[in-house]
Amino acid sequence: MNFSLTEEQKILQDNARRFAINEMLPSIREYEEQRKVNHDLTKKMGELGMLGVHIPEQYGGAGYDYTAAALIWEQLSYVSWSQTLTALGHSVLAATILNMGASDKQKQKYLPPLCRGESIIAVGAVEPAAGSDAGAIETKAELVGDKWIINGTKNFITTGSIADTTLVLCQTDKSMGWRGIALIAVDADTPGFSKEPINMIGDLAGDICNLSFLDCSVPKENLINEIGRGLNVALHGIDSARLFIAAGALGMAQCCLDSCIKFAKERSQFGKPIGSFQMIQDTIASLAAELMAVRWQVYYAADLKSKDLPHAKELSAAKILASDLAIKASEQAIRVHGAYGCTDDYPVARHYRDAILTAILGGTKEMHKLTIGRELLNLNART
Repeated sequence: MNFSLTEEQKILQDNARRFAINEMLPSIREYEEQRKVNHDLTKKMGELGMLGVHIPEQYGGAGYDYTAAALIWEQLSYVSWSQTLTALGHSVLAATILNMGASDKQKQKYLPPLCRGESIIAVGAVEPAAGSDAGAIETKAELVGDKWIINGTKNFITTGSIADTTLVLCQTDKSMGWRGIALIAVDADTPGFSKEPINMIGDLAGDICNLSFLDCSVPKENLINEIGRGLNVALHGIDSARLFIAAGALGMAQCCLDSCIKFAKERSQFGKPIGSFQMIQDTIASLAAELMAVRWQVYYAADLKSKDLPHAKELSAAKILASDLAIKASEQAIRVHGAYGCTDDYPVARHYRDAILTAILGGTKEMHKLTIGRELLNLNART
């Protein structure tokens, strides 16, 4: 196994970090304070090929593998996971879904503009009664003539209020269970389609909202793939989203560690830098050791996914470990920084707010443990 990055991967990594420092960092406080989305980032990322990193070139993507994508997502999240999620999260989730399940005509319609940063496509999956249990979808789609009539609600949808199009998981026949679930594209200007923004504990520079559909009428051809394949196709995108979350968590943890190192050298107490105190060194050394290990678990999962090899338990492990580390690193970084860490003068407060969201998005720790257990035991857990 080769643990070295290729020269091309190093270039992608460096370019992403440079973009984060030059384009995101100078204004992140302004956007978070005003709870605004920096729309320019999506366009700029599109121009640099950071959107659709893993999407084939024929559809406007860069054609790289998932390891390269993870490297880019990690470096961008070093400055802001929230802005990274909003600026390119749709190219992770929606683009993967379309690339895996859409017809060639639909791919040509949706993917090139998305990869250029000219359009945003959200995915409406989560509902009040359907989160981890995605098969419990209740939003209804009824085919009337050549139109789908959609009614229902979706909760906690990333970029939901700024998306040009939303891919909506709908139930066409509840008696069929998951076999009746369809994925249907709904344009933002469709009559009866409304959005309600949500203020989260983190993601201050992002966009998460609830969606409502009241007799929304969309063309029959807006069906992505076929009835009964909607959930399966959506899960391909959610799988990529889990890798994005894990990689982003690495970026946040690395930033917290770097900030601790810098602060521990500069901050003096009792006539010496606090970095010379054993307890501070213990904290920093422990975080660094965990980060080294978790990083390679994330890269390993990305490599398996790139090679189209089984990777469910490896990616679930990466997601659990990386999310936990981001939470731990940001919390301990605030302790190292003291009261300064509770202000926005340092990046650790921002990551502290965002890190907790990585434990929820893409599936909870409990769901991922069930995945790992099922893979190892070949048995479904019972209550």
